[in-house]
Amino acid sequence: MSAISKKQAKTEDLHNYPFDANIFRRTFNRYVQRFKTIFLTLVFLICAPFIAYAIAWYLGEARVDTTGFFDLWHAIGSLLLDWGFPYINYRPISLEMISFGMLSCGVISMGFHVSCGIISVGGFVSCGLISVGGLSSFGLIALGGNNVYGVIAIAIGNKKPFEKGVYMNGKAFGVIAIGRQAHGVYSLSYGEEGEGTYQFSPKRQDPEAIALFTSWFKKFKNAFVSPS
Repeated sequence: MSAISKKQAKTEDLHNYPFDANIFRRTFNRYVQRFKTIFLTLVFLICAPFIAYAIAWYLGEARVDTTGFFDLWHAIGSLLLDWGFPYINYRPISLEMISFGMLSCGVISMGFHVSCGIISVGGFVSCGLISVGGLSSFGLIALGGNNVYGVIAIAIGNKKPFEKGVYMNGKAFGVIAIGRQAHGVYSLSYGEEGEGTYQFSPKRQDPEAIALFTSWFKKFKNAFVSPS
């Protein structure tokens, strides 16, 4: 058997070819790794201010001269002010245009626990037009780990401990839903538990869903094979 290349078949004809669920799942996991990279980068941005203050506290406790550290920290703040970001706030409970906090709300909001904003990143829960949440996420475009709700919803899920190839959580609900268990008008689902009006999963390969998702994630075309 050989994977079908772009030149061998048109996208609208892919559903006529045999489908390999194992290739589909491997491809799904590769794309998940990309989403995880994005997520971890955003988590680092959330944690950066808290890490900076923790370093400053430690240096102070160790009686290390922190003048250089704070000079750098204030220089970064001044640079942001020069760039036109005067409304930046770091607080346990933060409410500002650009906001960092344990609980955070702002136009651009990053919360260690909960976040709400136009662009929102929350360590546990996030709500926003563009929303990224560690556990739950709600938004127009939403990315999260466990339960995600949005017009476009992407749920990564978690690998089940001690069981190879078994995943849990990762439930996505939306018009376009992508997840371990995706539920939507158009759904791209890793497992067979997902549902959709038009579904692309090991259980179902609807032409409408195939056309949409292979245009976004072209490597899924390799899940369709033809006799060599």
